[in-house]
Amino acid sequence: MYIDDLLAVFEEIVANYTELNNAEVLHSLRKSIESKKYDVQDEGLIEAILREDKKELIEPLVDSLQERTSKLEGQELDKFLSSDDIKKEAISIYIASIEHLINYYYNNVIGKHFSSS
Repeated sequence: MYIDDLLAVFEEIVANYTELNNAEVLHSLRKSIESKKYDVQDEGLIEAILREDKKELIEPLVDSLQERTSKLEGQELDKFLSSDDIKKEAISIYIASIEHLINYYYNNVIGKHFSSS
């Protein structure tokens, strides 16, 4: 199922951030994805994204986490990564990346196919 695949990609992204790679965050992410109520067409696009453009799904969250944590060390870093704010932000960025790619596929791949027919 595509939700499990999306969760696996998220886990891959946050593998080095143990505070973000836990059951609580994954459960919240699952609920966020489920709340989007993607239709069959969106699910197909998500599967294509996971197969063809997984890198585009990964990079925004990786870049954001690196940017946010690059200047933090020790207890300051641990406190930041343990905060609810960064957990919510990581989920939000990941969902936004999914939404962006769905829209991109819909507009550029499907839209061009129908406009050229």
